[in-house]
Amino acid sequence: MNVLLSLDGLSYQIFERRAQQFVGKGFSYCKKMITTFPSVTFHAHAAAITGNNPDKHLVFDNVVARLQTMERIELYKDHDSICNEALHKQTLFYSLARNGLRSCCIHWPLTTGNPYIQHLVTESSSKKKLQGAASVVEIDNVALHETIQTIESEAYDFIAARFVGYDALSHHYGKDSMEAAEYLERLFEHIGQIDLTLRKSQQPYNLFLFSDHGQSDVQSFFYPNEILAQSRWREQLSNKQIRFVGDGSGSLLFYSSLCHLQNREIMDCFNQFTEVNHFYEITGEARSEYKPVGILDLNHKVCGEDIVAPEQPKYMEMKSLHGYHPSNVDEMNGFMVCMGEGIEKGKTIEEAHLQNIAPTIAELFQISHECDGTKINDMIREYE
Repeated sequence: MNVLLSLDGLSYQIFERRAQQFVGKGFSYCKKMITTFPSVTFHAHAAAITGNNPDKHLVFDNVVARLQTMERIELYKDHDSICNEALHKQTLFYSLARNGLRSCCIHWPLTTGNPYIQHLVTESSSKKKLQGAASVVEIDNVALHETIQTIESEAYDFIAARFVGYDALSHHYGKDSMEAAEYLERLFEHIGQIDLTLRKSQQPYNLFLFSDHGQSDVQSFFYPNEILAQSRWREQLSNKQIRFVGDGSGSLLFYSSLCHLQNREIMDCFNQFTEVNHFYEITGEARSEYKPVGILDLNHKVCGEDIVAPEQPKYMEMKSLHGYHPSNVDEMNGFMVCMGEGIEKGKTIEEAHLQNIAPTIAELFQISHECDGTKINDMIREYE
């Protein structure tokens, strides 16, 4: 049995302070798990479970837009337009099912309707069962209960689960706040319970614990659509030919039906703002009605929103956010620890990429999984 647990939003720098309690138990440790850009939940989890880059899995952010209409689409409810068969067939769940192996998935993004998962609990379905404004404590308690129950059933070869509480509390109180720190201790207790359950089981296992991205405390906000509304491109914005899309993030997707030359003029204009680190142009052959033409990466501690007047800001009260390019804002990167019969004991490596998680787990199952990532050989035990 292989178990993959995601602690949403925990940077490698925060985890470093607590890493020894895992290393001391024999866990192998990847100090820095290089995240995706934008460094946000849905984008990162798509990379981790497919092993692919966005030009293949076509998940670009937590919020995307339909190019023809500039309709803003939030993916938090596993929107069917993105969560489709083309994505499902790229996941590790598909490769496992092809080899007769059974998967359980708990609160992992973009899994709704995935026919290759034998037991699926989505975060949205858990919130409905909890009713009302479910707290992150309740949501993570569901994830813990479901994970332990499925381990004890011994009915599944692979279990993937995600815990959301630290990320949510960091947003509201700050990544180093007392509230976030206290909740992190609760999450580590959850991990301890899961680890103990695996140890008591009668079958061999490998346990992976990782984070998808980190957090950065916010000091100021930037509204690029409002800038467009007051520029020579205001008519194109009004006609829904261009739009920035984001969700309180260190980066925003740029959608445009204009020609390449006009897009470059807009990019050059925004590159002159002190709040902007760089306006990246997206290239590649893959086509999708949800694919942006560029990503506006903001400077450290500047957060972007996609509002257009008379819309009002939603994230002014947020203390810590993410999305920044991990090469420029180091605390966007996560970590990974792992232990089990197929893992080298007490091994420490400096870094790996999120895309390497899926092929590494596939290697432990001794199955093929075609993807952009490569297995992390340094952490896999070699047998004669």
